Amino acid sequence: MLSIGSRGSDVTRLQKALSAAGFASGSADGIFGAKTKTALTAFQRANDLSADGVCGPRTSNALRSYYSDGFDPGTTNSGAVSRTTPLTGSNHEKLMSALRTAESMGLRVTSYMGGRHAPNSYHYSGRAIDVAGSREAMSRFYRTMAQSNPTELFYDPMGGIKRGRSVGALGGHRDHVHIAF
Repeated sequence: MLSIGSRGSDVTRLQKALSAAGFASGSADGIFGAKTKTALTAFQRANDLSADGVCGPRTSNALRSYYSDGFDPGTTNSGAVSRTTPLTGSNHEKLMSALRTAESMGLRVTSYMGGRHAPNSYHYSGRAIDVAGSREAMSRFYRTMAQSNPTELFYDPMGGIKRGRSVGALGGHRDHVHIAF
């Protein structure tokens, strides 16, 4: 996820994509500042996205056609996955399916990448999301996702699953459901 304060080649590519899409953010200097946020927010509004000024998975997908180098936000120049890279392929597809399922149940994403998590959290590699909403919707989402063979699925009122095994409640997941592929 790219937001105010992010720096580097990922931000430069984002700035170039915004410019190509007609949303100038100033020079492509690799620093996500106020101008980049303003341009990104305008792009999000124009594309019926949540206008939060953060380049997350939905905004990245909407911008994809404007990247001249096939850039997938978060991928380093070497093609290696960085700590902030959304995965591509089957895990990514499963995670995006989980995201759509959550949204269809009225849940909202509270964490995708980055943030404060355990040191080896799947959030840092773009393999996990946290969703929140009503208890009923979170319980229904947990039951539905338990059938999708997730790497991790935690919701304290219902327990937890890690690598296909029931692990019980872990704590810290009472107000949201965590799922990783």
